[in-house]
Amino acid sequence: MKILYAIQTTGNGHLSRAQKLVPEFSKEAEVDILTSGPLNDFPTYKPPIKHYKGFKFFTSESGSINWIKTIFLNNYFQFFIDVLKCPVRDYDLIISDYEPISAWASIIKGVKCVALSNQYVLNSKNVPKPKKYSRLVLTAINFLCPTKIGYGYHYRPYNENILDPIIRDSVREINTSTKNEILIYLPTYSIDNIINIINKIPVQMEWTIFTNRIDSNYKSEGININSISDNLFIEKIGSCYGIICAGGFSTTSEAIYLGKPMLVVPVKAQIEQQFNAAALEKEGVQILKEFSLNYIDKINEWIHSPTVLH
Repeated sequence: MKILYAIQTTGNGHLSRAQKLVPEFSKEAEVDILTSGPLNDFPTYKPPIKHYKGFKFFTSESGSINWIKTIFLNNYFQFFIDVLKCPVRDYDLIISDYEPISAWASIIKGVKCVALSNQYVLNSKNVPKPKKYSRLVLTAINFLCPTKIGYGYHYRPYNENILDPIIRDSVREINTSTKNEILIYLPTYSIDNIINIINKIPVQMEWTIFTNRIDSNYKSEGININSISDNLFIEKIGSCYGIICAGGFSTTSEAIYLGKPMLVVPVKAQIEQQFNAAALEKEGVQILKEFSLNYIDKINEWIHSPTVLH
């Protein structure tokens, strides 16, 4: 049996799941990897046979999705060409972790495609939802990566087609500790913006920012600025006091698994993260609308009284 495992490379969450799942699938079948989205050097089990530019989400300096740019600056002609060229007919089964090119190619060419992503269950019954969200955007999310059958991931098994979070072996093997260090992983925020806010927080902590906007690590105003190296991030999250992060599913799931406090700042207008934040808030996690000077008191409060989920 031949399987094409297709991965969306925006962020590291989809890729981190592949680290765990592809070796397992490879025990039973011949598995190839296909990726689309921004170039990402996050390690996978094996190199992809093909990488497509895919569909890009544009963000502003404040961290919100810029829907005007997202709608008008994507190359839809190239997307359509990539769909037609995608070699899905060479496989018995396509597994899509929210990868749109393989999903559309499977629909057009009549190949079986199964979704394995947390986006797949956003609109499912019993899944916690934000008080306000755009049903139009939710429809667009489902339209972008269409699949007829699938399973999703969530923090709790709200429905029968919801699986537990996939935790990588490298995370499971961590010997945890607690240092006087707070990690910040907010990839849509500028480094200068984050540093400006950290300097206003009246708490003596060591701060480490992880970002995909630099090539080498450095220090600025006593703050560690690190490239998003997988091994270093895992080491740091295992020993940190807590983490301030976006609402991505994999990072938040790994923090829960490791028993680390989280302050979650979901990306504005990114509906998946808004849904994740709604579920986390229901469990007692502190949520911020934005990482800004307006929320210094909330950040300080979280540092003094963090909530740990198990």
